[in-house]
Amino acid sequence: MEIGDRLGLTLRRRPRDAMNRRNLMTAMFAAAAASAAGLSGCAGIGVPTVITLSETELRLLLAGVFPIQRRVLELFELELTSPTLHLLPAQNRLALTLNLSSRERLSGKVGSGHLGFDSSLRYDARDASIRLAQVRIDKLSFEVGAAAVTHPTGQPTAQPTAQPSNMARIGQALAERALEDLAIYRVPAERQAMLRQLGLQPGAVTVTSLGLAITLVRPGP
Repeated sequence: MEIGDRLGLTLRRRPRDAMNRRNLMTAMFAAAAASAAGLSGCAGIGVPTVITLSETELRLLLAGVFPIQRRVLELFELELTSPTLHLLPAQNRLALTLNLSSRERLSGKVGSGHLGFDSSLRYDARDASIRLAQVRIDKLSFEVGAAAVTHPTGQPTAQPTAQPSNMARIGQALAERALEDLAIYRVPAERQAMLRQLGLQPGAVTVTSLGLAITLVRPGP
């Protein structure tokens, strides 16, 4: 039995209108209550229950996750922006392309480029999150452009620098470190409580041709 995304997949969106946001939350809570009533009966006869997250909803969710900033090894600052999503159901993975920018903290050298990777997904019961797992970088174009300096007018300018031959490899390693185990969603506390009342919790996360399927399971002993 599928109950859609109504039980717990509240998308992280940048708020635009407070009234619309309150109306949306009210509708989602009402749908969650209705789903819970139907779910309890289905779970009792052993029918698998699945929360589905459509490709469109997943795109909106990722738009709320990015941009992200990461400091790596206390030497580099990375920013990843503008995610583009592709589903890979045959591999049970999803693929993303991102814009990548970096700054070396000691020298001020900055770089920019594009990053492509694919990843599986896992549910982490410790904080009720869905996270990237086994991140694999497959495309990286990266250039070191300049060292940031301050112009007398107060506006930043740039000074060209030579591009190190190993910068692409460094960029790939840093990007993998920044993306591995990244949480793309956390189930809200009230939804966790609802699932506990039904004796269920999220289990396997599967990439399908339509989006994500999150199987609800009964906790082990």
